[in-house]
Amino acid sequence: MAAALTRNDAAARGRPFAVLGLLLTLLLPALDGTVVGTAMPRLLADLHALDRYTWLTTAYLLTSTVSVPIAAKLTDLYGRRPFLLVGGIGFVVASLLCGLAQNLPQLIAGRALQGIGGGVVTAAVFAAVPSLFSPAARARIVGLFTGTYGLAALLGPLVGGLLTDFAGWRAVFTINLPVGLLALGLVWAMYPDTRSTGYAASRPRVDVRGAATLAGGLGLLVLALSLGGHDLPWTSPVLGGLVLLALASLALFVVAERRAAEPIIPLALLGSRGVGLATAGMLLMAMGLFGATLFTPLYLQGVLGRSAAFSGGLLTPLMLAFVAASVLCGQLIARGARSRLTALVGMLLAAAGLAGLARLGREPADAALVGALIVTGLGLGTALTSFALTALNAAPPDRTGVATGLTTTARAVGGALASAIFGAVLSAGLGTASGPAVMAAALQTTFGTASAVLLVGAGLALFLDDRLVKPGRRPGPGHVAQAPAGQL
Repeated sequence: MAAALTRNDAAARGRPFAVLGLLLTLLLPALDGTVVGTAMPRLLADLHALDRYTWLTTAYLLTSTVSVPIAAKLTDLYGRRPFLLVGGIGFVVASLLCGLAQNLPQLIAGRALQGIGGGVVTAAVFAAVPSLFSPAARARIVGLFTGTYGLAALLGPLVGGLLTDFAGWRAVFTINLPVGLLALGLVWAMYPDTRSTGYAASRPRVDVRGAATLAGGLGLLVLALSLGGHDLPWTSPVLGGLVLLALASLALFVVAERRAAEPIIPLALLGSRGVGLATAGMLLMAMGLFGATLFTPLYLQGVLGRSAAFSGGLLTPLMLAFVAASVLCGQLIARGARSRLTALVGMLLAAAGLAGLARLGREPADAALVGALIVTGLGLGTALTSFALTALNAAPPDRTGVATGLTTTARAVGGALASAIFGAVLSAGLGTASGPAVMAAALQTTFGTASAVLLVGAGLALFLDDRLVKPGRRPGPGHVAQAPAGQL
């Protein structure tokens, strides 16, 4: 008994450092997109590849999206710690390869490897939370992790710009080495070597068919969404072929999951009101987030004639509100608020904020513009934490990795959908005309469409099952989960 108490006390003392290690590990892939995006023009000019802008982003997005759900399931089978370490090491090594790249094919290959490492790390970090914290305590901490994405979006352009200007574009990749080593050291020393306590942990069986068909379906879908409207017109038969192949692969995935002894994504879990609806809500939330962050700079520059620096700075209120709401929402849920209610409020706030952006014309009041951005950020941050916690708490302990992997994948696919759908809406509004007035009208329609998407998400939130699942049970009528030994 005394030895057990000593081990628990040691674990409690090391938990803050384990959390710090997890946050730093998550910050690596979270910062990657915004930091690299800032350096992209200089990078492509140096490699004489300005006409291949989208491929560097597509390579990372494709491999990271595919690897998340597969890695998430494997963390349920084999434990979180191995994937935290392997994914982190892979991300750092791939970052160094990117920094050493001498041509575009080498850099694209490095970015694809980075995406795999980033996907594994992201899946493992969110799956690691339940092993450190009880359901009551994890609500407080999840807000910190979800807020990391807003913090990355806030700091990324500044960090990327400074590194590119003073050390060259290669530094945006090599900077991951010291940060990654610190994060990996903390995880290695402080994160407990645990695995799921469910039945899957005793006899791991990998669903190879499910993994292959899911990877094919998601990969082809993300590729089609990324290329559509950029490298390929939406009417391209090649694009249509990619979509059909993606749908066929996903159909085969469903068949494989029905027959698998231990499926990558249990269909009952995906169809539940807790995990399934939270996943759908996360996808719609991500569409709203990308709609705001992608098209607000275009409005500021294309309609108001503001500089790129001013446009980036004006997104600061949105991101600060996003981070604050993410953390605050976790605290509220920990104190007894229902995540179904907070998700509903968050989606309605975000929809109202985007509707406010849709009402802005060629000469908006600065207060109205900033106010709409703040309301949007508050709503999106609240919704993100709410959906993440709903899925986490609605899954049994041996499938929390799958649940967090689903919401993480939904966020990535939602971003790709937002770029494709809202970009098409904008293009249709612009037609062959040009000028600030035409741009303003097209963007009003685009923001209005994004607002409508979030209203659909608010409707889904009404039906969320936000009750906790008892250990040893599958999703169903909710029961409060008990904290495993050693958790706070």
